Amino acid sequence: MSVTQERFEQGLTYEAYKAQMTRNQDRFLANEETVELNAEDVAFFAGLSLNVLVIAEDWCGDVINNLPVLGRLAAESGTLNLRVFLRDENLDLIDQYLKDGQFRSIPVFVFFDQHFNQLGYWIERPAAVRAATERFRADLFKNDPVLSGFSPDTSVAQLPEDARLRLTQAMNTFREEQRVFSDHEVVRELRTIVEGGLQAIAPSAKSTAAGATVTPEQPVQRTPHPIKVSITYCAECGYEPQTLALTSALMHEFVSDLGSIELIPWHDGAFDVVVDGDLVHSMYRDGGFPKNDAIISAVRERLAK
Repeated sequence: MSVTQERFEQGLTYEAYKAQMTRNQDRFLANEETVELNAEDVAFFAGLSLNVLVIAEDWCGDVINNLPVLGRLAAESGTLNLRVFLRDENLDLIDQYLKDGQFRSIPVFVFFDQHFNQLGYWIERPAAVRAATERFRADLFKNDPVLSGFSPDTSVAQLPEDARLRLTQAMNTFREEQRVFSDHEVVRELRTIVEGGLQAIAPSAKSTAAGATVTPEQPVQRTPHPIKVSITYCAECGYEPQTLALTSALMHEFVSDLGSIELIPWHDGAFDVVVDGDLVHSMYRDGGFPKNDAIISAVRERLAK
């Protein structure tokens, strides 16, 4: 079931959502004040006009951490129209955006263009932050004398009080240390999703534009050998959205110029891109995910040889 403009307008504005919060409002506002946005990212969103559906609850830690980032991005770009829906009162919406097809995880951010074509959606927290948290937790349970006798998968409710206190303190400290990185990852992932969504709908939008005049394109000079792109991604880290966004961008940019795009599920936080045998991006070496434009430029350079 698609989201209509009428259904979208039934949501709370961002300011109204903050005003009705009964829990964690102080933490939410404090996080909002500390968000640091990159001018390039603000400029990117400022050039668009998007509707963003948000599903949230004020008891959720990921909402308290990550919705303020979207709120600041909307305020500084001036082009994001936010509507917030409470998860437990809007099951028709949350059940369209289940994490792993089964979990009602929040927050959910769903991006639409002005015609309510869905560009993509984002759930819970950044993949890189999830992976870093899992590594930190595993290391903590391995080396901390209070926690070393327990499995990292042990429920907090199953831990004795001293271990529970130690875990809570350590995780709170870790989250604060990671906050700037996490905020930047939220924006980077949101931008990747929107870029991929815009590129995906561009061909159909062009073909259905009323009264459009189509100018025949000049023949493309083909490369003497097919270019192969390989993307190795950490499947257990949840890097599929970035992988698919990059794949979509390459497919729509080059159409038939690529010999193949190979997707390789891996582990250990990997995200590597090999173009025509050359490693052009490595998360281990370069950090983070590559911008789609950077990979497109790398392919274009090799096509020109």
